[in-house]
Amino acid sequence: MSLWQQCQGEQQIKPVQGVLLRLVESQEQIATLGYVDTLEEQALLETLLDDTKPNYPAHCQHLHYLLKTPFRYPPLKWGSRFGQVHEPGIFYGGGSLDVTLAEAAYYRLVFWDSMTGIAPKAQIQTAHSLFSVAYQTQQGIQLQHAPFDQVVAIITDRSHYQATQQLGKAMRSSGIEAFEYPSARDPATGLCIGLFSAKALASTQPADLSAWWCEVSQQGVSFKAANQSHIYHFARSLFTEQDQLPLPATA
Repeated sequence: MSLWQQCQGEQQIKPVQGVLLRLVESQEQIATLGYVDTLEEQALLETLLDDTKPNYPAHCQHLHYLLKTPFRYPPLKWGSRFGQVHEPGIFYGGGSLDVTLAEAAYYRLVFWDSMTGIAPKAQIQTAHSLFSVAYQTQQGIQLQHAPFDQVVAIITDRSHYQATQQLGKAMRSSGIEAFEYPSARDPATGLCIGLFSAKALASTQPADLSAWWCEVSQQGVSFKAANQSHIYHFARSLFTEQDQLPLPATA
């Protein structure tokens, strides 16, 4: 019996609304500048690169690019927590700053571990953008509440996504547009949000856009807002199991 059937998912559909945060890399323009001599050439190069990418889905053409980009791509080669490799992309975000940074820190460590051989530097710094956007829909699910709280260990499994990917498939088939769920990476198990459809976005523009810096090393990940001195640090040990960093979406 699937999680959706076990928890009688069709009976749990309800309105959901809130504000989510999302952290994205902001170095595409910085990277392309290294290959050209002028801003005009950079603009042309970015246009050519964009033409090689998948088209945006029709239902999100009107959105700011930060809001429509998550729907442009399918999940990574291993899928995502609630998305299989052949399914459309899901817009993921955090319900708070701490959750958003914790989730991002884990994936920066996955990136670090994916490098072959010795890392080129002891630390790698990257530029990011943090923004917020409101979501609201009548077709929602709250996986942090009963009856789904009885299977929270499966929903937050750090390595195995098979059950949650099947849950995601069932939610999508049932017309769910947005869902809330407990984070598997945040030490406090804070709230995350996933959007299957851009219809769940309550705005066409991102809000509270701010610049952030990230530094990743073998020991952990640090984040700092460009206009603040406070540093948020996430030790590698927060995410490891038996001293190993679990890879996402292991079958």
